[in-house]
Amino acid sequence: MKVLVTGGAGFIGSNFVHHTLREHPEYDVIVLDKLTYAGNLNNLASALRNPRIQVIRQDICDPGIVDTLHGVDAVVHMAAESHVDRSIDNAADFVRTKIEGTWRTNAGLSLA
Repeated sequence: MKVLVTGGAGFIGSNFVHHTLREHPEYDVIVLDKLTYAGNLNNLASALRNPRIQVIRQDICDPGIVDTLHGVDAVVHMAAESHVDRSIDNAADFVRTKIEGTWRTNAGLSLA
């Protein structure tokens, strides 16, 4: 099974990636992360040595996202803007990441 984890370099996403690689040795994991203030590859340092992980640095709202989803069996969508104070100043980025990001990801999949 190939699992796409959006926001996989963030705090929660990276813990999910570590868990998945540890508990499901038959799974391959693709991490899709924009690597902004909330995503950090250091969160995945030990996982990056695993040949079953692939990291793609890309915005989930990029129209080209569909091109990265070939062969993906499942999506765990954890990409998000995470600082509440920023949402007060500009909620648009938060809405865009969750709503448009979900739409773009689902548009690229044909899950059975």
